[in-house]
Amino acid sequence: MIKYFLSRQFFLFFLVGLSAVFFNWTSRIFLSQWLDFSTAVFVAYFVGMFVAFILNRNLVFPNSIKSLNSQILSFIATNLFFFPFVWFASIEINELLIYNNFLQYNEEISHAIALSFPMMATFLIYKIIAFKE
Repeated sequence: MIKYFLSRQFFLFFLVGLSAVFFNWTSRIFLSQWLDFSTAVFVAYFVGMFVAFILNRNLVFPNSIKSLNSQILSFIATNLFFFPFVWFASIEINELLIYNNFLQYNEEISHAIALSFPMMATFLIYKIIAFKE
């Protein structure tokens, strides 16, 4: 299993993940102008999901033997499974930062930290299930 993480494919997955996180994170900042933090995290998660699917399908797992519909369903199921963890972690880390008087960029920091949590697990799920090659 370690070999999966020491591969070109994982490196591409990492770069794609950074791109998706960037879109997720920046859209949350943009959305926070009109929505509260919790709702903005919720909506931004789906922006990141869309970007992640397109990039993973085309750059990281282009040789998938699964149909497009099957890839989409597996990808959505995987990300919906991890969404509560990211959402809850974003809110709790933000509260922890506020409690400790870390008030500058607390929402940006808490959201960025929470987005990093599911990376290793999602790579394996995508490789073995969602985009099976």
